[in-house]
Amino acid sequence: MSDITFYSLSFFIYLISLIFSIISLFSKKDMFTKYSVYLLLLAGIVETPGLILRGIQMKFFPITSTFEAVTFIAWIGTFVVFYFYKKYNIDKQIVFISILVLTAFFAISSSPLASSDINPPVPALQSYWLVLHVTFAFIGEVFFIISFASAIVYLFTKDYNKKNKFDNITYKSILIGFPFFTLGALIFGAIWAKYSWGRFWSWDPKETWSLITWFFYAGYLHSRYIMSWKGKKSVILAIIAFFIMIFTFFGVNYLLYGLHSYA
Repeated sequence: MSDITFYSLSFFIYLISLIFSIISLFSKKDMFTKYSVYLLLLAGIVETPGLILRGIQMKFFPITSTFEAVTFIAWIGTFVVFYFYKKYNIDKQIVFISILVLTAFFAISSSPLASSDINPPVPALQSYWLVLHVTFAFIGEVFFIISFASAIVYLFTKDYNKKNKFDNITYKSILIGFPFFTLGALIFGAIWAKYSWGRFWSWDPKETWSLITWFFYAGYLHSRYIMSWKGKKSVILAIIAFFIMIFTFFGVNYLLYGLHSYA
């Protein structure tokens, strides 16, 4: 079986998971939310052999193209959503938005924007500092997906106790994701840049927007600790930071030319 077979089967399960999460929004039964989360986990498990096979064929970690990036993000997300569901009992609305975003990421792998061809990475990408750079940054970004979902749900919730819960989930997910993103996007990214291009920082558009993303999430945490921001102002900042992250992930690659354009 080829890697694409596993990716295709996994995507089918992502879609079923999404359907169950939609049903859960209109049902009073918690089982539909549970089914959607466990199906999402199954999608990640099924995707794993595809990642391994692709890595073997390209003789490198499969994270160097748009196809590999979006499927890898979705793969990490299956386990992070499951973790939050089991540990924090996240509500069905958060589950739905999280699965929707992850499925959208995976769907991009089937679009003209992402070729599924397996190509050896260009020389600048043949570094294990790149592996650390990308994987840590992606892990952080998946936690930011959870924070975005809980922040959106906060804005449409009137129940005070639930709003407080959603605010806390937004905070906890950013608190966990921020160190990963810092290590991956900035520290390991700078080391990889020095290894590949001979300098730690070059103000490449991707670097610049990653730094902007970092400042917004750092600003969110600063506002919580120093300014005691909670509630609406706090979640709005989290939502803005997420959209900046999405622009950094997708927009920079296709709208701004730079050293990361090949990704």
